[in-house]
Amino acid sequence: MNIKKIISMLLAISVICLAALISLASCEDKGDDKKGDGESDGKSGDGDGESKDEGPQPKSFLKEAATGERNDYTGSVGYEFECLADMTVSAVGRPQNGAMNNSHTIRIWDVETQSLLGSADVTPDSPLDSLGFKTAQLGSPIKLKAGVSYRIVSAEEKDGDMWYDIGAKTEESVDLKPNDECRMITPAFSGEPVDDYPANQYQPEGSPEGPINRGYTGVTFYYIVD
Repeated sequence: MNIKKIISMLLAISVICLAALISLASCEDKGDDKKGDGESDGKSGDGDGESKDEGPQPKSFLKEAATGERNDYTGSVGYEFECLADMTVSAVGRPQNGAMNNSHTIRIWDVETQSLLGSADVTPDSPLDSLGFKTAQLGSPIKLKAGVSYRIVSAEEKDGDMWYDIGAKTEESVDLKPNDECRMITPAFSGEPVDDYPANQYQPEGSPEGPINRGYTGVTFYYIVD
């Protein structure tokens, strides 16, 4: 075999090897590109999950649960309030005073029409929030309007769970503390049957407009300002 043939064979082998190396590198690049795309999509998805805006979360009208020592009455007890902004109410709550042994139907009424807007049952098995309220979701959210008065009451039974009464207020107890989007007007209550409109109001002597920031039971509602 002469030198020219040897050189030709070596060149051919080099070309073949070079082509194989180029092909292998191309395959690796494509694999990296696909992997990169998958990682990018994953990060994008994670980013979407982290940045997803769930919107404002409902907050309690009362800033904390107030407990009491009264349970000598059968009827619905609560308070009248006026909204200072349009809002959507999705849930209600009743303070847990020690162990809750009974179920309580909480109702929200329109004062002008005396119509029932929504209700939910708070039970001993209902979840307890960080403020000390047993909570329950309404069957469907309700809309409350600014400048309109409403009444919210909890159904109570004689010798049942204890509840807060402004008339039994002591120096150690605190008034109900509301958030700023509504104002309390005066306590409201009804006798039996407990599902009647709470037509009664407590107005102490010397206070024709009723006490401010006080009410029976300390029942609350959870809302988002519209």
